[in-house]
Amino acid sequence: MGRILFFLGLALVAWVLFKSWQRKQLGEKPGVGAQQKGNLGRKTQEEIMPCQHCGAYSPMSEGVMMQGRFYCGMEHAKAAGEKVH
Repeated sequence: MGRILFFLGLALVAWVLFKSWQRKQLGEKPGVGAQQKGNLGRKTQEEIMPCQHCGAYSPMSEGVMMQGRFYCGMEHAKAAGEKVH
């Protein structure tokens, strides 16, 4: 039983050293998780706004801003009475 624990501990130490070496090779900071790795190349958070017509929340880049009011699409801006050219 003692030998099993010894080899498990040895394997754990080897794994930790390998991960540390791997992080150095990739230039990562310790403690950067998979969730943060995926977000490194993305834009910062975008503001989410409610549509003035239906109340559904949409990102500002997907909606339409007319006369200071946000709409989730051109159809709802027209339905709310906005003058759309």
